[in-house]
Amino acid sequence: MKRKLFFLICILSFNFSFSQSIVSTNKLWNNIIHYYDNYWHWGTENIKFTTDTIINSLTYKKVERSLDENQQNWFSYGYIRENTNKQVFYKINALDIERLLYDLHLQQNDSVIAYTLNTLYPWKGLQPVMYRVVNIDSTIIGQTYRKRLNLAPASDTVDDVVEMWIDSTGSMSGMLHNFGFYCGCDYYSLLCFTENGILKYHDSNYSSCYILTGINESVVKPTIIIYPNPMMDVSTLEINNFNEYISISISLYNLSGNEVLKSTDQKLIKIYKNNLPSGIYFYRITSNNIKLETGKIIIN
Repeated sequence: MKRKLFFLICILSFNFSFSQSIVSTNKLWNNIIHYYDNYWHWGTENIKFTTDTIINSLTYKKVERSLDENQQNWFSYGYIRENTNKQVFYKINALDIERLLYDLHLQQNDSVIAYTLNTLYPWKGLQPVMYRVVNIDSTIIGQTYRKRLNLAPASDTVDDVVEMWIDSTGSMSGMLHNFGFYCGCDYYSLLCFTENGILKYHDSNYSSCYILTGINESVVKPTIIIYPNPMMDVSTLEINNFNEYISISISLYNLSGNEVLKSTDQKLIKIYKNNLPSGIYFYRITSNNIKLETGKIIIN
């Protein structure tokens, strides 16, 4: 009995223990950049950390970014550091104020303001995102379990997880990024993660760790029809190819990123203006937490 109890304690400790740092030179992140300009474009950025540099008596590692498939051309992309409390800070240049990217020291129900880098609109710099820790569990990266923080928007009263921070790995929205709707409903996601030259994570929806543009052929996307759009009092959102998905979810967000409507497993839904202010709203369609389609609805 004592041996079984000891073995169980070891497993639990293993699942929730911290491994190496996020900020180290033995890692490589491949991020997908999704952006909309009349139609969807999907691109890839590669992020790595290199040499140490001292700024205001603090040691940072240089961040480098590459946009080509063979990763031949790298250029400087800011500075990053991690403290002993598993907090990761980033600054775009040496004169900037550093901002918190990730905090793996948080406990359940803690709230935090983190920042995300919008590389599509660099003049906006680092933008804040407010999170609340819904729960803490573990996930397998490579062959090992790593501690995971599941995060929801701090303003939401429901536990709708929109982001995950993973020990020694970073954000599931990709390194330097956190979940957030940007202009035109653009967003980022982690495509691949390599550690010590070994591929530890690969988004199974894509066939490789580099996507130039367009939609991966292996991902079947639904056809969305919205009428009328813009709407006055009520619009209909219709999803075709619905039977190809076991479960499908539709969410409507305002410009602040707050969810104002949600529907599950509905092929056709009515969206009523009711108390919704006039303006631009974004819909997001997912299946098993995989993004399938996003777009805009205008309410007059």
